[in-house]
Amino acid sequence: MRPGRLGWPSVTVTRDAIRHYFPNGAFTRRVQPLPEYGCIYVRNAKVATGTTLLWLHRIHTGDHEFIPERSIHVEMKLPDVEDVGWEKVLRMLNGDAFRFSFVRDPVRRLESAYLSKVIRHRRYPGRAALQRILGLPEGPDNEVTLEQFIAALEMQDPVRMDVHWRPQHLNLMHGLVEYDLLGRLETFAADVARIREATGMPDVPIDLQHVSQRPAAESLLDGHPELLRKVTDIYARDFELYGY
Repeated sequence: MRPGRLGWPSVTVTRDAIRHYFPNGAFTRRVQPLPEYGCIYVRNAKVATGTTLLWLHRIHTGDHEFIPERSIHVEMKLPDVEDVGWEKVLRMLNGDAFRFSFVRDPVRRLESAYLSKVIRHRRYPGRAALQRILGLPEGPDNEVTLEQFIAALEMQDPVRMDVHWRPQHLNLMHGLVEYDLLGRLETFAADVARIREATGMPDVPIDLQHVSQRPAAESLLDGHPELLRKVTDIYARDFELYGY
């Protein structure tokens, strides 16, 4: 163990320790190193990941006007873990780089995940997995209601949930990675300015990706206090840690 930035003990980030948070695999895609600016971004799905990756892509490539034709997740040209090398990435996660990510109101994030991955993207594999958990007929033509969605989450081990609705503290490897800045979606522009100041990144345009058109005050859970209670229970640790 090493002394934490705020004085309490913290653990060393290793590949095995990261794997503990991502037992389903694909954990190399959860971290985005940017060595030329001495920083590393940990992705938190459904919290402006597309916007953040487009911003970093523009900085890395120098093409400040780049707009993806399909998806920045497919078209980005950013160094990945294998490009940089695990040894260096682990040093970055252990404090040799500026470590940052973003969090979001857990209720709004859950609603965004449901609308995106269950309602609109009906062929998303995680949607079929929910149907299997619930014993429902599988397939894009078969509905998954919000109540069924929440019921499926209650039945799962949080660590093994799909990253789009998995608790944020697991996506962010809370207790393992110590962040220099953990911004909020609700104050995204101000937090990006703080990241630029800390790393020396240039001021490039930021285009919001996949922004919900629903009014900010409108919630799918309005009028459903029992469902809201269940969501609050599922994400209790996120509410506690991130102050929502």
